Amino acid sequence: MFHLYFGGFDVLLYLGGVYAAMAFSKAICDQMDAADAAQSVAPANTVAPMQPSAPHLVAPAAKRQEVSVRVSVN
Repeated sequence: MFHLYFGGFDVLLYLGGVYAAMAFSKAICDQMDAADAAQSVAPANTVAPMQPSAPHLVAPAAKRQEVSVRVSVN
């Protein structure tokens, strides 16, 4: 009886997990379809054009500061 009860519980958990996965995947697909529909309605020139980058990037030089250190031995 113990195995039958927990076997049934496992089946219910499995079916619940499959149902939840299907519900989440449907929600994600519906959201993606809505986003595609919204993009197709918007004008094509709403996206900013790509800006060219510099051919070689140079990091700025660090400013050096004078540091004085004194060491004393007793």
